[in-house]
Parts: sequence; structure tokens; C-alpha cells
Amino acid sequence: MKVLLVGKSTKNGGAAIASYRLMEILRESGVDVKMLVQEEDNNDESVFSTTRSMLKNWINFLRFVLERLLFLRHEKNKEVRFLFSMANTGEHLVRNKLIREADIIHLHWVNAGFLSLASLKELLDLGKPIVWTFHDMWAITGGCHHALSCERYKQACGECLYLKKPGKNDLSHRLWLKKNRVFRDRNITVITPSQWLGACVRESSMFSQMEVHTIHNPIDQTKFIPVEREDACRDLGLDPSKKYILFGAVSVRNLYKGFNFFLDAIRQMSKDPEAVEGVEIVLFGKIGGDVEQMFPLKVHNIDYISSMQTMVELYSVAHLYASSSLQDNFPSTIAESMLCGTPVVAFRTGGIPEMIAHLEDGYLARHKDVVDLAEGMKWVLSNDSYQALSDMARKAAVRRFSRERSAEKHVELYRKLLN
Repeated sequence: MKVLLVGKSTKNGGAAIASYRLMEILRESGVDVKMLVQEEDNNDESVFSTTRSMLKNWINFLRFVLERLLFLRHEKNKEVRFLFSMANTGEHLVRNKLIREADIIHLHWVNAGFLSLASLKELLDLGKPIVWTFHDMWAITGGCHHALSCERYKQACGECLYLKKPGKNDLSHRLWLKKNRVFRDRNITVITPSQWLGACVRESSMFSQMEVHTIHNPIDQTKFIPVEREDACRDLGLDPSKKYILFGAVSVRNLYKGFNFFLDAIRQMSKDPEAVEGVEIVLFGKIGGDVEQMFPLKVHNIDYISSMQTMVELYSVAHLYASSSLQDNFPSTIAESMLCGTPVVAFRTGGIPEMIAHLEDGYLARHKDVVDLAEGMKWVLSNDSYQALSDMARKAAVRRFSRERSAEKHVELYRKLLN
């Protein structure tokens, strides 16, 4: 059984990291697995890149820019510029040796100029079993990666909240028609990391007849584990006497991440001086702008992190991890934080309620309610049984996010498809 995972990269973003982790556990399970990506960012001998020259780097960049330029005249505002993908340009992989040799092609996140709709049609036309892990909603919509409050993906899109001129026959509807022609009546097996996204897929007009399986993303419970807090504080240059609230993402100011809701919740919490005594903020990821001046509390701004050990140390020094995502599928950061014994406070949205048990191992605030988000952070910070809460977060994560069970379910599905 030869399995080929196909995705944009192995490191840039949660979906990329999840797909690489899947390759690792499949390899450990004895599967003959390789990974084909566009961006060369890993020295693993099982990872192969379609980019082998500076010229190809430029072509990749131009494809990405072309897609953005064509969307520019349609976008509602610059906040949504990278949240809607037209998939009108991309690479043609059908002649790639790894594609030809694969028994199963397992797609992951393929946007940002990697695979176009035409590229995907060519892969489907090969007749090989296609597995596709949806890391967001793009495949079932007319172009957006998260539909937020919109349910038009259950019909044929149109009236898109991301567009300057929404209408029945707008860009989202026209793209939905193109995607429907490519995906309709195809033998695609869908994997969703959360039951919430699985339900969205089953309710969608485009993929409702497809076979859908919910298998969570694998996370190594032996690597994401609490470390000595004082040592971690020393390594990061932080004060162990402080209580730290951790917040971050690959791109913190991404609309979906709800940065302004987190900021407002901190301001709300700061109205109670006793609640924020000795409390400071740690931000990680691509921040942008002089955000330190926005907060009423001291902020430590940490750049983009590529080291897993640094992330483990960040989780371990934090008293809580805050997530204000407006819609999310299976945020790996939540699972990682809990595995490191750090409780999470987040909005009750998307697949997040499947990850956190409210008032047992974390706190689920009402969606977009900054007062409730602030109350959740205060509840964790002032919890008299914090160590018990921390232990419960770790135990719950180990139970819910079993790496071995994720591997078993993937292998079982592959074998079923081949048989």
C-alpha cells in the first residue's frame, strides 16, 4: 500500500503541520507513505517538493499573486484578501512519478496557488482512490475558507459576505458551479478532524453524498508534555512569579482569529485590578503593528516560532491559553496547550466544544461575548484548584487526542478503500 500525502507545505500553518505529523505516525505504523509539497521546507527524506529551482520559486509566487490580483476587484475589504481562494491557477501533478506510483492520493490543504480546480480535476480523472482531509470549509463553499454565519454553502452560495458586490450570481456562486462540475459524482472520501465540520460537509450541497469520516489530527503526547516552569521561564526570559496569558497563531491578525475580541476581553478584565494583579500577556506568531500599546497589561511579543520545544515551553509557562477564534475546525494549539497541562479559554464555536469540557478542563465562552471570555480567563487565573484543573486538562487531552487511534483509523480507511 503506497500512500501519497499532497499539501502546500509541511510547516506553514496548522494544516501543514497536521499533515506532516500524519506522515510520521503512518510511517511508524509501517505504511509506505510519502509526502508531495510545493514549498521545500523540510529535510525529511520522505518529503518531496515540486520546487527545485529559484525560477520555480518565482513561478509559485506569481501564481499566488495572480490569484490575489484577480480577487482584488471582488473583495469586500483587505481583511478578507487571503480568506477566499479562487483556485484559478496551480500546478499540474498528473505526470509526477509519485502521483503515478501511489495507490492512494491523500489531499490536504492545497490552496494559495498550489492546486487549481483544473489540477484537482486531473487528479480525480486518474481514477485512483482520493482521500481529502478538509482543514477548513473551502472545498464545500464557493471560495471562502470559513463561512462564519453564512449557510449559503447548503444551496449554491451567492450573496457572499466576503464580496464587494454580493448577489445571486456573484463570484462565489459562479465558483460554486465550477467546483460542482469538478467534484460532482466523484469517488472522494472525506476526512474531517472535527464532528462539527463533518456535519457541515454532510449538509453541504456539493459533498452531501460523499463518504465522510471524522478522524482528529495526530499530536504526539510524548512531546507535548509539561516541562519545569522555572526552567522554561529562564529560557524565554520571563518572570516565574508572573501569571501569563498566552495568545497566538501563525497570523494573529487573521480575521478568523478574533484578535480584537481577545483585546477587548483583556480590557474588560482589567477593570477589575485584583483580577489582573501580576498578570501579563505573551503573544506569539505574526503579530503586525505595535500591538503592545493596545493592551492595558504588559505584553511580551515573541516572533514566529519554528521550534516545537519552544512552543512546549510557552505552553508550560502560561497559566492559560486564550483562543478567540470566530470559527475553527480543530485548532492544534488548543490540543497542544492542554497536553502541556495548560487550561484553555475559548469561544464555543466550530469544533472547539469537542475539545474542551466547560468548567472541567477549561472554559467555553459564549460566541463573540467578550465579557464571558474575560470571565473565563478570570475563572482560570483565580481557580483555587488550579493544579487539579491543569492535571485534568492534560488527562482529557491524552484521552481525546490519541495519536495511535488517529493512525489506526487512517490505516483502516486506506485498507478499506483498496479492498
